[in-house]
Amino acid sequence: MPDAYFSLPRSLKPAVFFERHLPTLPLRLPAISLPDRVVYHVQGAGVWSVALVDGRVDVQPGVVGPIGLQVSATEAHFREAVTGALRERQIEVLKRQGQPVEVPDLTGLRVDLARLKAAIAVGGSLALVIHDREYGDRYRYVLTIGPGPAAYEKATTTIEVDADDLVALGAARTPPMSVLVSGKLRLAGDIGLPGRLLSALLGP
Repeated sequence: MPDAYFSLPRSLKPAVFFERHLPTLPLRLPAISLPDRVVYHVQGAGVWSVALVDGRVDVQPGVVGPIGLQVSATEAHFREAVTGALRERQIEVLKRQGQPVEVPDLTGLRVDLARLKAAIAVGGSLALVIHDREYGDRYRYVLTIGPGPAAYEKATTTIEVDADDLVALGAARTPPMSVLVSGKLRLAGDIGLPGRLLSALLGP
């Protein structure tokens, strides 16, 4: 089965990942096009805008709109998610649970564009802080909903979660609303924001 995490070198630079590797990875994505891009801000390394076009990943350097989501991280934390410690933690947890380490099959994913637009209109920003309890490390990724200045230092809502718990919830395909009330997440700031986003995306 295909490896979900691929064989990317630990020293991989963000520019090489986005511009050379990401468009060619054998991802199993739905054969659709989404109108809004995800913009990745890697501090000190650059900015890239990613779109899904007919099931293929399209990457453009810089900020290219329209923008649905912005993801901000330091270069070190980006590396840990893509090629480093967080990737290895995911593999360990999946193997421990007897789960296959493979590319998620998203080809059958249905996307309601009206609900997607409604979620983008909610706005705000979410800081996801992932703790690796085994090594005492923490990693921070900030999601800014929609266009406008990308948050990093100060987010509307902070969500803290243990890395093992996060992987386990994903491996179990836990519904998003169930994840929110699982007791595995610690929220601070505007704690109603995640619920409003999910309500907009999933409906009543």
